Amino acid sequence: MPDSQQIPDGSSTARPRVLHTPRSRALLSESWAQAEEAKRREWAGSDPQLTYEAYAAGEPCRACGRALLGEAAMGTDEERLALIDADNAEFRAEHAACNMGVWRLENNRVEHCHLCCPFPPLSPAQRDELRQLLYPPSLRIDRSTTWRVHLTCQHVETLAGHSPRYVEPTVQCTECAVIRGVVKAVRTDGQTDDSDDGSDIERLQPDYQQLTDEQWSWIKHIVHSAEGPRRGRPRTDIRTIVDAALYKTRTGITWRELPAEFGSWQTASRRHRELIASSQWDEITRTLAERNLP
Repeated sequence: MPDSQQIPDGSSTARPRVLHTPRSRALLSESWAQAEEAKRREWAGSDPQLTYEAYAAGEPCRACGRALLGEAAMGTDEERLALIDADNAEFRAEHAACNMGVWRLENNRVEHCHLCCPFPPLSPAQRDELRQLLYPPSLRIDRSTTWRVHLTCQHVETLAGHSPRYVEPTVQCTECAVIRGVVKAVRTDGQTDDSDDGSDIERLQPDYQQLTDEQWSWIKHIVHSAEGPRRGRPRTDIRTIVDAALYKTRTGITWRELPAEFGSWQTASRRHRELIASSQWDEITRTLAERNLP
């Protein structure tokens, strides 16, 4: 799908960047964010987060009092591990209602709650390394960037001063006064960035890009060979159908959640079934896999 379209006077206008995430995933992100916000309110006035110096000195978790660096159980290795495992089982039972599981550090069997226990702090060197990994130039803040985000509650918010290519999965809804998941974000400042690869449809955490012209050239003979003349309404472009099916597979959405940019989800679903029945879909996915399409 091109990232610009012609208008009558012959000039072109850039299409806005549109990010999508499945509603089910948006609701899950929303529930986690709301639980974390409730825990932050509970902690108001007392900071359970250790400083790096306190953590390095061996101070236990301030939320649960359990060890972070050392393991308190003594005795033989077998006895020590049995005691720690029993203590972990009791801890899990106490935090079953948190519904967010447990974590533990490498080389330490003592478990902590994902909701109740803050992760230990990073060292200064680790913070610098992580900053470089998580915030490459394409994700850094641009104060001129504006997004219109559609939330699970069906309200719409406007965000200014964000990354030109990424939006956080949850946003505080001013109408509901609670955190909501983002199901769609549309960039509205009219700008595109030079690193844009031509795809205007992505997840909020992008891991799927539409097929490039080169990738389409690998597989178009598979579907075009079966295309023949037909009467009635023109069929949806087969390349759009293939892109829609790949998008659904990669993002885990249902057909009903298919972004409108792909056209009718019913049409996409029906024609995908036709491709499967004719074994063309197997040939498409096998060809793409052999070409090491990520």
